[in-house]
Amino acid sequence: MSNRYLSSIFKKEKKSFFAKAAELKESKKHIIDLSLGDPDLITAKEIINKATFDAKNGHTRYAHPRGDYELRTEIIKYYKKTYDQKIAREKIMLTVGACHGTFLALAAVLNPGEEVIIPSPYFAPYKEQVKLVGGQAVFVESKFEDNFKLDLKAINEAVNKKTKAILINSPHNPTGVVQSKEILDQLMEIARANDLLIFSDEVYESFDFENKFHSLINYKEDFERIIILNSFSKTFAMTGWRLGFVIADSDILDVMQNINEGVCYSAPTISQRAATAALKNENKFKTEITVEFSERVKYANHRLKENKIIEVVEAEGAFYIFPRIKNTGLTAEEFALRLLKEKEVLVLPGNDFGDKKGEFIRIACTLKLEELKKAFDRIDEFTEQFF
Repeated sequence: MSNRYLSSIFKKEKKSFFAKAAELKESKKHIIDLSLGDPDLITAKEIINKATFDAKNGHTRYAHPRGDYELRTEIIKYYKKTYDQKIAREKIMLTVGACHGTFLALAAVLNPGEEVIIPSPYFAPYKEQVKLVGGQAVFVESKFEDNFKLDLKAINEAVNKKTKAILINSPHNPTGVVQSKEILDQLMEIARANDLLIFSDEVYESFDFENKFHSLINYKEDFERIIILNSFSKTFAMTGWRLGFVIADSDILDVMQNINEGVCYSAPTISQRAATAALKNENKFKTEITVEFSERVKYANHRLKENKIIEVVEAEGAFYIFPRIKNTGLTAEEFALRLLKEKEVLVLPGNDFGDKKGEFIRIACTLKLEELKKAFDRIDEFTEQFF
C-alpha cells in the first residue's frame, strides 16, 4: 500500500525496536520472552465455566453502555470491603480494558492544547493517548537516584495555565515502584491548589508486595477531581477478556459514554459475566495469582542486585523491573537487540517508557521461576563481557 494514504500523525518512518526484534525472533528457537506484560497464567476454570454457562443462557447481547448492573454491584462491594469507601453505581463505567478507559476519560476532559503532566518513566500508551485526543503530554522525570519517587517539586513547577491534569500509575509499570501515602497526600495538595484533575492508574493494585499501596479512592473529599482506572486483566489473569473500568464523577462518565457510542458502545457482555464471577470469589483467585508473582519479582530483584554491571531499584509491586544498563556502554536498544541475538532473551528498551538517555530496559516477570532462572543466567553471561 502506498504511504500516501497513511496518516502523517501516526505514520512512523523509523523501523521500531519491535520490528527489528521480530526479524531476529524468526531465526531463534529458544527465546525466553520477558517483553510483554501478559501473564503466563490461565484464567481460573471456575471463571471460564461460569462465563460459558451464562453465554449459553442468553448473555450474548449488548451490555448496558455503563456496564452490567450486577458487575457494577460487585465492584461497589469490592471497594467497600477493600477500602471502606462507598461508590455510587452511576460513578462506575466498564470499558474494553483500562487503556480504553484512559482514552475515553482523556477525551472527555481535555480541550485542544490542554496539558497533562505525566511522571517519567511512564506506561508507553499514555503519550499517544494524550496526543490522540488533542492534548499535550508534559513529562516530569522521576529519578533512578530517588528510587523513582514522584518529584513533587518538579511536578508543581510544571503546572501552568494550560495544565488540566496529572496522570500517575502506582504500583508502577515499568519500574515496579509503589508511591507512598505521604507522597500522594502532597500530590493531592498540588491538585487542590491548582484545581487539577488526577488520573490514577491502579491496574496493579493487587500486586503490592510491601503493603504500601494507597488508592486515591480514599480521598473522598476530592472525588470530583479524581479519575481511577482499573482492570481485571492482571488481577485475575484475564488479559484476553479485555475488560477494565473507570471510577469518576458521573458528569465525566456521561461524556465518556457519549464518546463511546461512536467507538464500541459497551464492553463485552461475556467478559463482564466472567468478571462478576471473579469478584464474587476474588480473595481466592487474587491470592493465588499475587503470591505467584510476588515470588517471581523477589527472585528477579535478587538476581539483578547480584549482577555486577546492572543497577536496579527493587520492584515493590506490579511485575516489572526497570534496571539501568548504562555501565555496559550500550544504549538500551543495543543492549536489548544484542541480548536477543546472543543469548535469546527478549526484553524491552526503556525508550518507549520515557527513557530519553537510553539507559534502562524493562523486564516483565511473566514466566515461571525456572524460566526466569534461565533468563537471568543468560543475562549474567551476557553482561560478564562488560566487567
